[in-house]
Amino acid sequence: MRRYTLLLSSFLVSFAIATGSGVATESEKSDAAASESPSPDYATIVQSTVAGHIRPAYSRMAKASKNLSLIMDAACRTDEGVTTPTIVKSFMDVAKAWVSVQHIRFGPVKDENRYERIAFWPDPKNLTSRQMSAVLAKRDATLIDAKSLAKKSIALQGLTALERLMTMAPAESKEEAQFRCQYAQAITQNLVQITGAVEAAWAPDKDFMRVFAAPGPENPLYRDHHEAALEVMKSLSAGLQFLHERKLQAPLGDTIEKARPKRGEFWRSGTTLEALDANFATLMELYTKSGISAYVKSVDDGLDTTLMTSYEQALVTLKAVDKPFVEAATDKALRPKMDYLRFLAEDLSLRSSGNLANTLGLSLGFNALDGD
Repeated sequence: MRRYTLLLSSFLVSFAIATGSGVATESEKSDAAASESPSPDYATIVQSTVAGHIRPAYSRMAKASKNLSLIMDAACRTDEGVTTPTIVKSFMDVAKAWVSVQHIRFGPVKDENRYERIAFWPDPKNLTSRQMSAVLAKRDATLIDAKSLAKKSIALQGLTALERLMTMAPAESKEEAQFRCQYAQAITQNLVQITGAVEAAWAPDKDFMRVFAAPGPENPLYRDHHEAALEVMKSLSAGLQFLHERKLQAPLGDTIEKARPKRGEFWRSGTTLEALDANFATLMELYTKSGISAYVKSVDDGLDTTLMTSYEQALVTLKAVDKPFVEAATDKALRPKMDYLRFLAEDLSLRSSGNLANTLGLSLGFNALDGD
């Protein structure tokens, strides 16, 4: 009953936000609570986020990429091709690992277009398929070397290109199959290089961590710990916005008739639901491992309970979806569950960018998604 009451409250608050009524009252309550409470320890939030969330996530990504590369190499040596069950499972592991750190859009992942080279998605103009069709047709030799591939279009690299390659119609000749395998090897080797570089760059003695962990007047990016903590909060807020707008709203549409499930992330490999599960779980992890949840619980237990309930309800709901995303989006029996997921993502996004940010004394302003 308590959870039902909380979820009903979430719906009513979201409706009030959408219609413009009741916002001032709730916002004033959060502001009042924040003004009467001790300020958050921004430095600890930053340190906890790096140690408990960012570094472990990039470590998982690097490890999963290495494993996929080794499996791909073995499959190509034995002419098994790029679609064996083991490869599909390993690809799913890398995809979930990527989603677990996808919301971190600042720091070393911005260098050398690493973010887009890991996964070029969304791809509204279908550049990956168009460019891959062209280079595969002429068997461009620069595709099968990881170093030369790293210099090519971002649409030809990373998980998006690999998924497309894995789900193409079977090759028409042995030579074509071998070329595809060599290309897949180059993609995975390139992923190993990128993810390894990002993981290494978050080490305590590296340039970015010196800047991120030690704000000050002479710091080129962060003047104080408040600004560094704001980076963390923007990652959480933008991650939830991306989850709601791009991963759920865009493919689901407003009705079954307007659903476009092939706009979902990793739909070709049937990994969409697993990615969504990783999304909700890892954003909840950021909220808790950063220490934000503990602080909010101490000053506004109701807000913390509401947020945690929404995350938990999303994970429970996903476990009850027993068909692939592309089917569930238009299945009359499962569609209510998908709509509920979308509602939870939107509510988490609104609350995090509004009441949560206010409670933390962090004004978000623009984020990485604005202008997309």
